[in-house]
Amino acid sequence: MGVVHDPSGLTVANAAVSTVNESTDGTRSAVTNSAGAFSVTMLTPGTYTVTVSVSGFEANVLHSVRVVVGETSSLEFRLAMQKVGVTLQVAADAEIAQTQSSTLGRAVQEEAIRALPLANRNYTQILGLSPGVVVALPDATALGRNTQNVTSDGAKTTSNNIQFNGVDANNLSQDSAADDGEEVGTAIPAPDAIQEFKVQTANYDASYGRGAGANVDLVSKSGTNQRHGSAWEFVRNNIFNANDFFSKLDGQARPTLKQNQFGASFGGPIFKDRTFFFIEYQGLRSSNGSGDEVTVTLPQLASDRSAATLGTQFCPLNHGNAAGSADRSKSESKAYPRARNQTEIVCRNSAFVAMLLKSISSVMESS
Repeated sequence: MGVVHDPSGLTVANAAVSTVNESTDGTRSAVTNSAGAFSVTMLTPGTYTVTVSVSGFEANVLHSVRVVVGETSSLEFRLAMQKVGVTLQVAADAEIAQTQSSTLGRAVQEEAIRALPLANRNYTQILGLSPGVVVALPDATALGRNTQNVTSDGAKTTSNNIQFNGVDANNLSQDSAADDGEEVGTAIPAPDAIQEFKVQTANYDASYGRGAGANVDLVSKSGTNQRHGSAWEFVRNNIFNANDFFSKLDGQARPTLKQNQFGASFGGPIFKDRTFFFIEYQGLRSSNGSGDEVTVTLPQLASDRSAATLGTQFCPLNHGNAAGSADRSKSESKAYPRARNQTEIVCRNSAFVAMLLKSISSVMESS
């Protein structure tokens, strides 16, 4: 929306306003009313060129006008008296403040979505960029999409509303983003397929009245008059990771951690300036092993605190000798090679722990 003035500051009625999408050349038109104001509704997010023309004045052209999801762009034109063969062209600057709405929230553009590090390439992990929004810390080793629920201004995670291209995309049973075991969560497109999203946290209009928390508007890309495509492969593998200190000390291999996230996108025109297409695919293959490191659990101290007794409590196969240390018999090694390795880990430490507990007990008795 906007208003048109003449050189003296008076409003200009019946001025023709044309908006052209710079990616698709789609055109929308409007005419100023008696107050010199105009409004062009239902524009798709993108960059536009706006032209104002009226008899007796020079045409005024404004390039790179950004239309953002959930926001109203406000323009002001001042026309000059007509001269032969003269057209005034102006480049628009990014708006710092929203003068047409009191809604709190700001759109996150495509560049930020693709550039910020995401463990699972999931946009819900950066919803916390908006003020007042808190997102749980994602687990980089978790299997699956790793979708995160959000809390806005202290509201519950079930008070949010997520829209994908204007369609309700919530978890149906809880109105949240993540899975809950009964219903699947919201759709998670690849960052390469997202044009922008906006999180509104307060003072939104009645069209968003169903959610008392955050209202998330997600807009996917569409095709343009130029053919564009991308392909990607994101790899995580345990061969690139260092082994855990204690696992390496006990001769254990690195736990399995593999993730391959791959896909491609492509878009372009079907009929120039009229019909467009955009397709995207993303696949995920992941495996996560917890490893086989054994953690010794301290037992309750008994009245008999001899090394043999304490060593027996620490040894799961009860093969400690009278001194409480591990008895590494050859027969057991042949019969139970894997179990022996696990037992060695436990019993190797049992003698040391037993002696340590015995020393502590002696100090306590002497004091």
